[in-house]
Amino acid sequence: MSGGSDQVKDIIYINGDRRNHCFLTSGITFREFASNIPSPLHNVLLLKHDFEWTDYNYHTLLEYVEEENMQKLISADVEQFGEFCWIDFDDVNDLEELEPLEIAELLYLAHKKEPIGKPFFPLLKNKYVYLSHDDGWFNKMYYRKLQDFTGLLSKVIPYKLGSFGKKRFMLFQKTKIYPAIAKEVVNQLLPFTEDGLLIDLTNKAETRRGLEIPVYVIGSFTNTDEIIENLDELKAEAHERAWLLFDKKDQEWKWATE
Repeated sequence: MSGGSDQVKDIIYINGDRRNHCFLTSGITFREFASNIPSPLHNVLLLKHDFEWTDYNYHTLLEYVEEENMQKLISADVEQFGEFCWIDFDDVNDLEELEPLEIAELLYLAHKKEPIGKPFFPLLKNKYVYLSHDDGWFNKMYYRKLQDFTGLLSKVIPYKLGSFGKKRFMLFQKTKIYPAIAKEVVNQLLPFTEDGLLIDLTNKAETRRGLEIPVYVIGSFTNTDEIIENLDELKAEAHERAWLLFDKKDQEWKWATE
């Protein structure tokens, strides 16, 4: 798999399986994820990583990160880790209670990027399962609650726009800050993820009324290279087209189809 995440930082591709709360994404990094989820991460059990500020659990023989080092993990150059897989958990003491079979399931999850049974562990009370290879290029995630994913989307798109296209020499240029996208608008967008939704931030257009971001339904892919290499063709042949519109006057986001 390619590591050219520069090519995907200005698009967001989502291939969703809403029934199983599983979403493959390209263009959303761990830092963008962790900065925009509805409730902050407290503890994460690292299944595959290359991070140094960790604690070691002798029962599972796995490393973990507690709250005090979470900001270091969020700031780390996760893309350089290669594989980066983790699940969050509630209480460090619960790690001691994991059965051999559960530890085996965790290892399988990181190795195969899919669960043997359910991706959620009652003992650990995890909300997320995060499985990535070249972070931001290809991420697979399971969400216990669908609203955590819609909550992320409502904030991560404006977040990417706020830090979008800034030139280093324009020190005093005020970065535009966009509000979160309303839940109703994200819910209109969600069904399209089942057939592979591409949000094209590269070709956003500023108008007198605000901002227009083209959105395309391009089909289901599990290989980001395939999307990047055929981007123009996929957009031209898209099953459906729509727009995410930011209305400057109303200071709110809208969803418009052709």
